[in-house]
Amino acid sequence: GADGEVKPTFARGIELRAKQTLLAEGARGSLSEEAIEKYDLRKGKDPQTYGLGVKEVWEIDEKVAEPGLTMHTVGWPTSKDTYAGSFLYHMAPNL
Repeated sequence: GADGEVKPTFARGIELRAKQTLLAEGARGSLSEEAIEKYDLRKGKDPQTYGLGVKEVWEIDEKVAEPGLTMHTVGWPTSKDTYAGSFLYHMAPNL
């Protein structure tokens, strides 16, 4: 709580022991940033890059829909010198 006392909802953290640990908390997560600084993980590395994503939902003809189909592209629909790609997911019945 605000007074430093443990609240009834307190849950003690766990100790992680592993040869490798994956930090998946987003591009600039606070835990990742702390690990990067502590272990100098940026030394000799290129700066991080970021991408902008747009999500659209299309309704298509059920005759061409393949629910469960996943398509990933690299580069398309942009030129070869642009970092881009797409993720297409077919969902039932025709989205």
